[in-house]
Amino acid sequence: MTARLPLVDLHRHLEGSIRTSTVLDIAERTGHELAKRPAPRTALVAAQEKTGLLPYLDKVDIAIGVLAELDDWHRAAGEAIDDAFDDGLDCLELRYCPGIIAHETGLAAEAVIDAVADAVAERSKKRELPVGLIGIVVRHLGAESAEQQMSTLLSRKESFCAVDLAGDEANFPAQLFEEAFARARDAGLHVTIHAGEAAGPGSVWDAVNHLGAERIGHGVRAAEDARLMEHLAAHDITLEVSLTSNTQTGAAPSYANHQIHQLLKAGVPVSLNTDNPRVSNVRLSQEHRTAITEVGLREDQLATVAQQSVAAAFNN
Repeated sequence: MTARLPLVDLHRHLEGSIRTSTVLDIAERTGHELAKRPAPRTALVAAQEKTGLLPYLDKVDIAIGVLAELDDWHRAAGEAIDDAFDDGLDCLELRYCPGIIAHETGLAAEAVIDAVADAVAERSKKRELPVGLIGIVVRHLGAESAEQQMSTLLSRKESFCAVDLAGDEANFPAQLFEEAFARARDAGLHVTIHAGEAAGPGSVWDAVNHLGAERIGHGVRAAEDARLMEHLAAHDITLEVSLTSNTQTGAAPSYANHQIHQLLKAGVPVSLNTDNPRVSNVRLSQEHRTAITEVGLREDQLATVAQQSVAAAFNN
């Protein structure tokens, strides 16, 4: 490709970005059982073949319990910024769930937010890399927990540019979380919602209609509904697509048959993202190459996607 395209990652999870070496170093230091496994790396990194969403998410979650101290999360967040800088990123939005970290480690969620925010502010200034933080509420702990999680995020709202809903979209519909996300919008935070990954187009409709989603995390199954694609295009709602992750979880059938082809043809705004760089073993620059060599996008299409990523950033 002749011109350098902007590298903007809008959908990257901190929990899935922690360096494998860091997880194993902390596990060894603390005597965590992960360090005693014969092949601990396999617990942290997804195989190339399709494994399904739940096994994939297990590899995201396992690191959370290893990082049991605030200093661990400060270290992980700083290293995540360094890794993005080293890959040549122009802008990063990094998301994570303080509630789950608190649940798994016993740390106070507010203290986790402060530790991560401090590391990100320090390292993004040093690297001159714009970084926005997105706070995640998880579905599978239920609506009451979601209200508590949102209250925690809003108590530190200056640390975040947006909020997100993630987890079991099939069994915990968006309607359960309307009140919590209305509070976030009223507080001036942007909204992105995981949808259309493990559930169908109806999940995307619900994210837009009930939660006011401005962007959709993954959303690839929107390609199954022509009317939905028309709506997304008309209202400039960007889908945060992750080529490798979508293929590994089964949300997309393969690289060559990824739904990005139908979405672009329908005029749906699409961004290109890593999702979980450590778990998927990818970099954003690598995903850009994969878009051409494996997925089959034309260079002009990739340029359009790169520009749509810039336009959709919440921390502009």
